[in-house]
Amino acid sequence: PLGIRAGPPHIKSLRETFFDTPDQALRRRGMTCKLRQVEGEEPSVVVTVGEGPDSEGITSRSRLTAAAIGAGVFETLGGDSEPATQIQKFVDPRQLRPQIALDIQRLGRVFRGGLLLKPVLLLFFDRITVQVGGTSSVFHEVSIRRRREGGPLIRDIGRELRDKHHLFPDGISTLQRAYRVFAVEQRTTDPDISPYGMNLALALFRKGKLGLMRKGDRLRIPTFRGSGEDAARALSADLTGEPDLPLVRLGATEPREGRAVAEVWTIPDPALSSEILAVRPKLIWFPWYELLEEVGRQDLRDPTLVSTLLLLTRTKLLGQLPWLSGQTGTQVEENDGAFSSLETPSPSDLAPELGRLENLLPLLRETEDTQNDLETRLKAVSQLSGELNSVFFQEVTRAKGRILSGVSGEGEEAPIQLVDLMSVRIRGIVDRLYRCFTEDLSGQLEEAGIHLRTWAGLMRADRMALLEQFSNQHLPSMQVAPEWGPSLIPDMPPAGCAVGLLASFPGVDGTRFFHVVLRKDPPSFLAVPGSTLVLPLEEVIRGYFLNQIPELERAETYMFRFTTGAATVREVAPRPDPPNGELPEDREDGLAPDDGLAPVEAITPPLPLFLETRQSVVVRVLAHRRMPESYQAQLLRALERQVTRRNPLIGWSDLYPVTGPLDLAGLDQLLEL
Repeated sequence: PLGIRAGPPHIKSLRETFFDTPDQALRRRGMTCKLRQVEGEEPSVVVTVGEGPDSEGITSRSRLTAAAIGAGVFETLGGDSEPATQIQKFVDPRQLRPQIALDIQRLGRVFRGGLLLKPVLLLFFDRITVQVGGTSSVFHEVSIRRRREGGPLIRDIGRELRDKHHLFPDGISTLQRAYRVFAVEQRTTDPDISPYGMNLALALFRKGKLGLMRKGDRLRIPTFRGSGEDAARALSADLTGEPDLPLVRLGATEPREGRAVAEVWTIPDPALSSEILAVRPKLIWFPWYELLEEVGRQDLRDPTLVSTLLLLTRTKLLGQLPWLSGQTGTQVEENDGAFSSLETPSPSDLAPELGRLENLLPLLRETEDTQNDLETRLKAVSQLSGELNSVFFQEVTRAKGRILSGVSGEGEEAPIQLVDLMSVRIRGIVDRLYRCFTEDLSGQLEEAGIHLRTWAGLMRADRMALLEQFSNQHLPSMQVAPEWGPSLIPDMPPAGCAVGLLASFPGVDGTRFFHVVLRKDPPSFLAVPGSTLVLPLEEVIRGYFLNQIPELERAETYMFRFTTGAATVREVAPRPDPPNGELPEDREDGLAPDDGLAPVEAITPPLPLFLETRQSVVVRVLAHRRMPESYQAQLLRALERQVTRRNPLIGWSDLYPVTGPLDLAGLDQLLEL
């Protein structure tokens, strides 16, 4: 392509064997561990670690390499090298087992440039044989890597390969592609939700509506195999007929078994004119807030659609979609004929957990109805907030317990999909609830003489009076946990709520965390004695910490709130071994005596199921929207450390950024002031 003249071909053989535990502990963390054996070189052990998304939702990976000791992984990972240290954080290296092997026949060529003819581009053509268990398959890869500046751009070479040879970059790794090959050939289960199968999803918005496509009896987000700008441009050109529209990458969903991995792109709404879309009948325009209310019904549970909504409903990303601002559930424009809603199911047709959320919608509409008086609306806000708290303590905790158990009943929604669906629906409710509070109700409270303030907005005398009241009436029934940080396991409540403070000091690496475990049914707001000044509980706790630790005045601080539940986990008791490992006395071969009775196996009672209560499963993290996303990621990682390493359950789907107090329950009680 492009007249590139590369050097002579060099052929090399290499083998990569990937290791993991039987329960896929590394894969669930986005990690890989492989033994790399290259012809003519010493073997090495390579560990890759996925980093959390940055402020733009882009993830990165760290690659750690060490020379193999004894030509294997176990002795190497038992040492103190960087890969060994990383693996030992999460699993016992002795538990690792080979999962998949790639035998690669590589033909490589080098393109040289400049006066000294130094290597500029490395060109590889690989024939890869994948071996999993007793089966194998073959696929091919073409890859191009840059060594230094000069020569043609890789982007231009890619376009040439696409236009003349129909080769498309799909943006996934060789390991992901290997698992995809097995999924396509139906050698693995659930190809649509494999964490190694990447789909590119294009979220097109028009007048507060999201463009979907119908396939069979389901509505789906437009998708394309693979990822990257080339794939996004190919899909957008197919949908709009315009190849040069601007594209914005919004990020990728976090990988987890049972969830479709999707890289999400969008075209800015102003670039989508009515003329462009008028001749494109493929898209069905679904009102955004109606979609968040109804996702999970029979035709709206496509795995990639759910993953895309999970990403889009992250508040940080919604901030990148200004054309959705102000589009509340009561302000959706009339449909233009491109969308015809199916009959909305009753709550009984949904999973019980989603049905309970469906039953909360009347409270949300009562809150948004400006025709209601202030007292009625505040009661609806308080009741809705309390019901949402109950949903997390009960339904979400129960679903996470099923994930930990690794079991689901016949006909039940897959637990991870159910948790994702609940998260999407709850985020839609919370976004509308807080929009109503900040844009309307807070102003009405001020008019009614109730003044919501922050700690910084109080005079010193008011601060001291409020701290004295808090210390005497409320603090004795709470538990002030010791400071914890990234290297410490937090002192988590078994089941309940805690309000915390994240502090970052200028010029100091690391973050410090403090939190207070709340009693049951704590007040959400506290009034300054003898006045109508009111502070949310988290602001009072902020003042408590600032008073106790004056150095926090110099720190950048953010409040957060997390909810934990005590999940019930079903596990099978192990079969007891015979005493001293001996066989039954009657027969040396371990069989029952031939006396006409049933075999030993037949009369052995079935193994009982026992119930274990697994404490401190984090089910919700509330943070102010102004908390930087890098700090949000630190908070999630710190909370994850208290969850069983076998199946971490903390992620972005558990985080709910809000604009206002971290709990609105009890808002109606302020009118008594």
